[in-house]
Amino acid sequence: MSNNGQPKKSKLLNKYRLTIHNENKRQRNIRRFYISPLSVLISLFILFLLVVAVLYLIVVFTPVGNLLPGYSRRTKEELISSYLKIDSISREVEKQERYLSNIKAIMNGEITLDSLKSIPEPVTSDSISIETTELEQAFANEWEERERYNLTSQATNVNEVQALKLFRPAQGEVIEGFDVTSGHYGVDIAEVPGESICAIHDGTVVMSDFTATDGYTIVIQHKENLISIYRNCYRLMKNVGDKVMKGEAIGTFSNRKDDNRDAKKKFLHLELWHRGKPLDPNTYIAL
Repeated sequence: MSNNGQPKKSKLLNKYRLTIHNENKRQRNIRRFYISPLSVLISLFILFLLVVAVLYLIVVFTPVGNLLPGYSRRTKEELISSYLKIDSISREVEKQERYLSNIKAIMNGEITLDSLKSIPEPVTSDSISIETTELEQAFANEWEERERYNLTSQATNVNEVQALKLFRPAQGEVIEGFDVTSGHYGVDIAEVPGESICAIHDGTVVMSDFTATDGYTIVIQHKENLISIYRNCYRLMKNVGDKVMKGEAIGTFSNRKDDNRDAKKKFLHLELWHRGKPLDPNTYIAL
């Protein structure tokens, strides 16, 4: 209680007068404001909330948030996806750089037997030199001789493959047939300028790349353990892992306007393999 009997006010509620004077014009009380400590605290609190709200909007809705340590708006899936894309692009760039390096060396006449830069191949049994005994060599010769005769008998029908009703991959005529005795495990189909190369049946692409000996080559795995191989393509339209349908375009022939390939290689070489043995495509496809 105050001395005059009235309740004592809190100091936060005490009002103070803030007066602005203009000394040049000698006027008094140009502006007059009444404030209290409580109103000042409330104003500061509201200002603090506004500053926090503005900073939050800046961090959440602008790229500035990515610059803050420990904060990122990208999810874990986005980071993994970006990493995979970068890794894939870097591999493709590395392939192109090696390819261009080889072409440049060939054009400058600097190429030597060991100067080609190529992607390391996986180690296979052919790259390991192991001395064989006479008994092992005799057994190997006997096995190769028996398998050679087995290969020559593979032009017969296979019921599993016949039931698939294979699609003709190209419209050109056959210029060289199937002959395992000479190592020709497929048929050569004449190039039809500008036309597509089609899959013989539904399947999954297991290889799609350029090779030094057979140009652009694509390999498709079908059901019933059948594999089809398409060599000497001018351009490929599918990648490894792609699902293809029977009759779907997987590559193209050249339109002959920008084709600098050797005329002797302007054909499609088609091979069919069943359980590791070559089949005559002309037996299962109406070529």
